[in-house]
Amino acid sequence: MRCYFNLISDDETMLDDEGVEVKDLDQAWAQALKAIAELRAEAEGEFIEWDRWRLEATDASGKVLFALKLTHSLH
Repeated sequence: MRCYFNLISDDETMLDDEGVEVKDLDQAWAQALKAIAELRAEAEGEFIEWDRWRLEATDASGKVLFALKLTHSLH
């Protein structure tokens, strides 16, 4: 299944137009945590209000599979 990881805040939406192929929701969850870790690493040292943002994982039809706050623990 193709899974898309969109970044959503109250004011902004950044759509993932490429997506990632995953075998199931567990793998999608793992990919979402990886994406959050990469975002945090790229922004290290910058002030970002992470609690304003969430990552929404959707399928190809746009159905939300799950959502994670960007403050979600990565462990």
